Amino acid sequence: MNHQYKILHVNRENCWITITSDDKFDREEPDAFVELLRKIQDHTGGTIKKVGDIQYRISGDGLDFIYQWDSLFGITVIYPRDVTEAQARGFLSRYMGEF
Repeated sequence: MNHQYKILHVNRENCWITITSDDKFDREEPDAFVELLRKIQDHTGGTIKKVGDIQYRISGDGLDFIYQWDSLFGITVIYPRDVTEAQARGFLSRYMGEF
């Protein structure tokens, strides 16, 4: 399936971005999350590595993001403090289209 993604919320204090797919809050099934990870992996040529409970990094993303899915928040991207919100949005926009 080809999901359409967009940013739902940015928490600047904690450096995380909540993402929806197909205008739904994806808390039930991680399918859209898996598709997003694979899109980024394919585009960057990186490797997906598990770093926590349903938390992953993609070695080729260049920004050291943590990609997370859970049944409370759905898809979340955690970005390092040395990455600006604009940089994070710019990177993610390649995979989401318009915000």
